[in-house]
Amino acid sequence: MEQNEKKQDMQNRESAMVETPPTRRTAWPILQLLLRVIWGTFGRFLWTIFPLCRSSLLRIFGAKVGKGCTFARTVQITIPWNLIIGNNCHFAERSILYSLGTITLGDNVRVDTRAHLCAGSHDMKDTTFPLTRPPIMIGENSFIGIDAYIAPTVILAPNTIVHPRASVYRSYDKSVELIGNPAKAVE
Repeated sequence: MEQNEKKQDMQNRESAMVETPPTRRTAWPILQLLLRVIWGTFGRFLWTIFPLCRSSLLRIFGAKVGKGCTFARTVQITIPWNLIIGNNCHFAERSILYSLGTITLGDNVRVDTRAHLCAGSHDMKDTTFPLTRPPIMIGENSFIGIDAYIAPTVILAPNTIVHPRASVYRSYDKSVELIGNPAKAVE
């Protein structure tokens, strides 16, 4: 009798391994997929060879970019039409604007080297892991330090300072200095 139970348990395990995973579908309409390909190839090429036209290039691809903004050559922007950038913002080398959702920055925001603003994730409760596109908002006169991470849904008040390597997972409605992982306000 015990052998029959073991045999049945083994068959159940084998059948569980054979089951196909849930079907995943792209979250992007065909037009947006095409635009992403054009941005990732042609747009990236123009980005590299015409450094003085980076703000204009972003505007051509649908971003709202204020005056006096500067972008380093190695800034990575996933979807420019999801960007709203105020005046006089600066983006340093290898900063990442993972703009699957909308990223909004007020005037005079500095995003330092390798900082990562991540406005995209997946619903981990669903076995198909559908894409989610929660927004990020950074208030005016804020500073995002070297290698800092800003998670989806985060809203930071004006005059906020995120120290280097800090990881911000929640919103702050008043100006603070944030340090650590997870980031906490400096007292």
